[in-house]
Amino acid sequence: MSEPIIIDLLRHGAVEAEGWAFRGSTDLPLSETGWQQMRSVTDHLGQIGHRFDHIATSPLQRCLLFAHELSEGQQCDVQTLDAMREMDFGDWENRSFDELGQEHGELLHRFWQSPVGVQPPNGEAFDDFSRRVIDGWQAWVARDCGNSRLLVAHGGVIRVLLAHLLDMPMAALWRLHLPYAAWSRVSLLEGHSPKLLFMNREPACAD
Repeated sequence: MSEPIIIDLLRHGAVEAEGWAFRGSTDLPLSETGWQQMRSVTDHLGQIGHRFDHIATSPLQRCLLFAHELSEGQQCDVQTLDAMREMDFGDWENRSFDELGQEHGELLHRFWQSPVGVQPPNGEAFDDFSRRVIDGWQAWVARDCGNSRLLVAHGGVIRVLLAHLLDMPMAALWRLHLPYAAWSRVSLLEGHSPKLLFMNREPACAD
């Protein structure tokens, strides 16, 4: 029997920005707190001797820079996957939820109820976003680049992937709570359904 592919999914940490807003395509850097959040996960993995064969990352710097730092420490290759960039929110980018609620209340309400079928003004339709993420994932998984992998990406990207792997409806996407530096792990074995090994595991509790 072939060995499963074990993939860790790591959301980026906190970014240099104030307040809650849509920041999908905006290329913000990690804050110092964000770096610490992500390093706490990978430092723990190093302490227990877990190593990656391969790291993939979104092209946005809040993921990319950390992925490259980690790849140097682990001495493994890193690949930038454009398909794993966050959703482009168009006119909603960098605008607070309260402000958008006043101007786009009905559309915003639909998005929070279910993103399926919703497209922010001048932005990316959620259905197109989820399709490119899943297509990119399937192409990456099919590559022969090792059985222990890490994907550094965004909250929206990882929610889409988990919903896809668990055969959840995309309409239920917001039921998946993924805070900054959320760490999850999945197991993929040919001929078997994907398994979610854990989600949002705290490093101190991991084994």
